[in-house]
This record gives sequence, C-alpha cells and structure tokens, in this order.
Amino acid sequence: MLTVLVMPNYSENPILTVNDEEYKMLIEVCEEFEKQKNDKISHDGYGTPTEIVIRNHLLGKKLNLSKNHRVRIQGSKIDIDLLLLKNDVDPNQEIYVPENVKMVIEVKNNGVPGKIMENGKQEDPNKVLRFKFNELEAIAKVKNFAVIVLSETLLPPKSPYKWRFKEEMIGKKNCKVFTLVARQLYPLGGLYVKSNIESMLQNGKIKKTGEFQRLISYLQNL
Repeated sequence: MLTVLVMPNYSENPILTVNDEEYKMLIEVCEEFEKQKNDKISHDGYGTPTEIVIRNHLLGKKLNLSKNHRVRIQGSKIDIDLLLLKNDVDPNQEIYVPENVKMVIEVKNNGVPGKIMENGKQEDPNKVLRFKFNELEAIAKVKNFAVIVLSETLLPPKSPYKWRFKEEMIGKKNCKVFTLVARQLYPLGGLYVKSNIESMLQNGKIKKTGEFQRLISYLQNL
C-alpha cells in the first residue's frame, strides 16, 4: 500500500513572540555569530553558533549532554555534534564508550544543498545524514538518532524548502527530526543578523512549530 506523507501545515500555528524560548535562541545565535566573527581567538573547539546555543538551552532542561564539540564514540572516527548520555556519565569527555550513549544528535541551523556529485546532481543532505547514522549504528551500536533544525523556510507563499531535513528522506525508523521555527523566507543578508530576525518577527513571518516542546519531552523520556 502506498503511504502518503503529508507536510505539516504551520500556517495556523501561533506567531513567534519575544517571550518564546525559540525566539531567544534565534537572537542568541546571531549574537554568538557576531562574537565568533569579531573575536581573534579560535572558537573551533566550541562549535557553531547554533550548536552552542541549542546545547546550552538543552542543558538548562537538566539533560545530560556532551559538552565538548566534535565528540566521538569509541571505535568510530566520526565527529558528532551532541550526545545524549546516561545520567551518571561525565559529559566533559571527548570519546565515549557505546554503552554510555543514549542518542546521537546532529544540530543544524537550516538545511543546505550538498556538493555537486560526479553525475552532476546535487547531493541530498538527508542522504548524507543517513549514511553517517548507518555507519555509527553499525560500528558504535547506537540505536537512537535525532536532528535538531533551528529554523526552516516552511511557510507560504513559497513552497517548503527543497533541501529541508525530513524523517522520511533520512529513512531511518530510529531517527527523529525536530524543526523548532518555521519562517516564510530566507532574509536578504542572512539569518545571523539580529535585525533580520526582529523584522521577520514584527511582520509575522516566523511561527512556532511546537517541536521544541516535543523535543524536550522526547529526550527526557528516552
């Protein structure tokens, strides 16, 4: 039987407000981006602005997450954004034994097309993640995966962004995708500009998806 996958309709969702945690995350990412751009020291060991901000907000929910950037699971050479760890595991390590890991988490600001392959086609970021997760599952025996996307173009009049992260495209039953903010456009000048976020908010072009709350509940109950 053919399964019809329906894209969630966020048009009826509440408009984001300055009091929402998702809005605070967007602003903090802008501030972290400016900080990293202006500082003379390297921030490579801390992660991308989105990774840093989302990690900090999740840590505030009393979740035991790895605190270093580019952590690994013993036996694998694959760099990982975040690991959800068992409660009594030290989160300051760089390499973890598989039995101490509950979940592998990738953090994305938004979806972007991959490189052009030899056949001339654009690489799908969903397939790249599927390959990465399959390898981790085979080598490190991890059973749970998640992708956290801070914001994505999901509101009309434009059709949903072609390269967005989707569970059905990653194609793993044990992988969940959580997109925290739905927006109407990719603003001129980019997403890392605070005035762009404020303008989209004032014009009602950003909405809550409700997936941040589902993400927290999912991680707390894993």
